Amino acid sequence: MKKLYVCGSFRFQREMDYLKRKLGENDIANIAAKSKDSNGILACLRRIDDSDLVYIVNPDGYIGRSVSVDIGYAYAKNKRVYAMCPINDPPVGNLISGVMTPDELIDLLRTDLPDKKR
Repeated sequence: MKKLYVCGSFRFQREMDYLKRKLGENDIANIAAKSKDSNGILACLRRIDDSDLVYIVNPDGYIGRSVSVDIGYAYAKNKRVYAMCPINDPPVGNLISGVMTPDELIDLLRTDLPDKKR
């Protein structure tokens, strides 16, 4: 099974925590962004390195600057990136492999995903 990195703007911390619990209940390996990490964006990039794919928690399409960096880094590392909602910034949105609800994500993770983003 694939290991998932969950990230998003920290204004959506409650939604990320809920998703992390739901993934755990479904025995899906995951790690999440942490708002109080002293290493900041570098810690996020290491978590992306340690994951097979990335899920962006972005209600209403908002991602913020740090999540834009996460998306670009994951894309450059050939990781699949999925988002909860379409991203309102077309250049960044073009780096996303797909848009899906958390329940659709869980269903997807129960299947065997190819290792490449395309």
